[in-house]
Amino acid sequence: MIKDRCRVEIIQSRQNALIKERIKLQQKKYRQKTGLFLVEGLRLVEEALAAGSLAEVFVDESAGDTDRGLKLLQQSGQRAVACYQVKREILRALAETESPQGMVGVARQTRVDLTALPLEHGLLLILDGIQDPGNLGTIWRTAWGAGVDGIFCLPGTVDPYNSKTVRATMGGIFHVPVLAGPEITWSMLRHWCAERDYQLVAGDLGARKKHYEVAFRERVALVIGNEAQGLLTVPVADLDERVKIPLQKGAESLNAAVACGILLYEVIRQRRQ
Repeated sequence: MIKDRCRVEIIQSRQNALIKERIKLQQKKYRQKTGLFLVEGLRLVEEALAAGSLAEVFVDESAGDTDRGLKLLQQSGQRAVACYQVKREILRALAETESPQGMVGVARQTRVDLTALPLEHGLLLILDGIQDPGNLGTIWRTAWGAGVDGIFCLPGTVDPYNSKTVRATMGGIFHVPVLAGPEITWSMLRHWCAERDYQLVAGDLGARKKHYEVAFRERVALVIGNEAQGLLTVPVADLDERVKIPLQKGAESLNAAVACGILLYEVIRQRRQ
């Protein structure tokens, strides 16, 4: 029994007040209201704990089947994270996947002030209307690997704490700050980037220059547009450069996350020459 090896509180009913409140976190408005979001599975809960973002963890009995699961529960208890053992059907109600791996965590959203954003690598992403949560999550995961300092989500971009986005980040959500909300506008970002000498570069199939023909500067902010319509709120005239990724004849476009990865690593390639 988990309770014999870890400090957990047992919840038996789905009608429990805490369970009912945490199920609400599947809705965007409650995530925004509480500043919390759900993470599913052992790996993401581990990442949340390591980042100091984990507030609560819910497990069923299967979480005690592995040393890794037990260790996580023990470490959570040591760090004053509330641990609850629940029935499998309750865990399934909390999760939005068929197989939550016996564990669902509640994590705190990271609130980053624009003035305190660490600018260590001179590399930023500005997302203009990315609507697919899987794309956003993959972009976030790639940004982590590429050393991006921060991601800005302009209006029209999917909620960063959507469960599909969170899963697709594969932990990147705890390593790369994201700034989103009504205060993040293009007008504000354009002036902020100009004051810090960021080169504004967008991927655009209609551009004349190929992505490897542009000389990227020391500080770059890449703008990634909507999957179907491209740039939605960013005027072309405000950009320093537009670049295209060459495609074989007949191919219409690349997935937004794939295109973002190609552009990020071209910036990195040039810096290493």
